[in-house]
Amino acid sequence: MRALAPEVAFAIVTIDHRVAFLALAALVVAAGIPLAFAWTRVFPEDRPPFQIEPPSHPSVGTELAPVPFGDPVRNPIAIGLLVCVTVAYLVQFPGVPRPAIVDWLNSTLAESSVVWIIVVVKVLVIMAGGWTLYYGILKPGPLRWPLISAAALVLIQWMVAPLLRVALLASP
Repeated sequence: MRALAPEVAFAIVTIDHRVAFLALAALVVAAGIPLAFAWTRVFPEDRPPFQIEPPSHPSVGTELAPVPFGDPVRNPIAIGLLVCVTVAYLVQFPGVPRPAIVDWLNSTLAESSVVWIIVVVKVLVIMAGGWTLYYGILKPGPLRWPLISAAALVLIQWMVAPLLRVALLASP
């Protein structure tokens, strides 16, 4: 087991387990909301069930023309980054059996390669979140703000959630 820095250990001990639970729950919900909004913008809208004919009174000429229904333009890079951020969110979600996956990897592969696999996965998750933030800031589009907020919150979740879990389990 790795030793924590004294400042981090002190902060974990001083956090009440109820506050840690509330912060972890708020972080999970806050990171999931922009992901849900982003996925709803990726999928096409349903077509209207039927077309309503305009009435034949004199104000017909002043009404707005109906907007033609079309699929939104999809950016494959933004969708790929959204998939990466969603997978990072799901891996960090409470209840995912991460120790069971690591035990399975230890039984299948050599211990040194398992350590490197874990390090590479963590680095890729952080880099995917950073790339998503960078892409969302630079490229305008319908997924811009959901990508920025989801990536930022998932990165915060990856940094803070392990400490909150330790504070939650270290309660007296």
